[in-house]
Amino acid sequence: MTLGGATTVSAVLRDAVTALAQAGVESAAHDARALMAEALGRETGTTVTPLDLVMRGGDPVPAAFGGFLQRRIDREPLQWILGRGSVMGIDLAVGPGVFIPRPETDLLIEWVAEEAERRTSRREDGLFSRLLEPALTIVDLCSGPGTITLGVAHELSVRGIPDKVSVRVCGLEITGTGVALARDNARTWVDEGHVDPRVQVEFHRADVSSRDDVVALGLVNSADIVASNPPYVPESTEVSPEVAQDPHDAVFSGDDGLALMRPLAGVIDLVAAPSAGVVVEHDDSTGRDVQRLLADVGVTDLVQHRDFSGRDRFVSGQVHRDPGHRPARG
Repeated sequence: MTLGGATTVSAVLRDAVTALAQAGVESAAHDARALMAEALGRETGTTVTPLDLVMRGGDPVPAAFGGFLQRRIDREPLQWILGRGSVMGIDLAVGPGVFIPRPETDLLIEWVAEEAERRTSRREDGLFSRLLEPALTIVDLCSGPGTITLGVAHELSVRGIPDKVSVRVCGLEITGTGVALARDNARTWVDEGHVDPRVQVEFHRADVSSRDDVVALGLVNSADIVASNPPYVPESTEVSPEVAQDPHDAVFSGDDGLALMRPLAGVIDLVAAPSAGVVVEHDDSTGRDVQRLLADVGVTDLVQHRDFSGRDRFVSGQVHRDPGHRPARG
């Protein structure tokens, strides 16, 4: 495909940026380069870096680029065209039927990793080392293609946590497509060295609004940290054409964005150990409501966190309760 008569990589890239911008793509320059790198890489069987694009500016345009570009002009998500998204700077396979990772969730993953480090340090400290098991369990509710679960497993691996305690990271996802893709991603990340093989990573199909599924999996009072990026967009919210192609139930959650969050709060209460950290991503309009729902099930020390754009994006808190605590029925 040629654009404006251009035939070389550099010339076509310039025209492609204009075409994408006219189609309403906000990241036109980034996406054009990513598509060109993908097309060149598939043609040569190599990884193409930004520097390679400059060095190959006079090369003929690879045949696949025109099709890639048209799909993006039609507002197909870039991640679907590439077959991958990015979590903590690492490729994660994605596709139709699963929620595409967003950069904001990396901030939540970092919070979980820092909380895990804090809890691991306590286990090494004097009295606590005799009272606490040398193990750490993290449960991710609504795990999709493995975004938080694998991002956390990677961060803990990099920080050397498996050298100090045994680590289990467990993702629960309602769709079979998501669970299958997450398990494939987990194998890939271990094989490529992104996750320490000593980290026990597992994914299970479960409805996270159902206490029965959590009980059946043996996760009651099990998690030192509970994390979730549930569907949270109010139904009336206008979203981009790309977000609209995500599974509807993975994005929207009732008129106020809290339809799932209400039962999820009870499940968080069920899963959390007597001492646990909790973190939940939410719509920028519902931070106070999420804090209230978590407070209602006994989560304290609640903190509002913002995303890269300065918008309220996730809430963290702590569970401190008697080991004999019984979660409220609901």
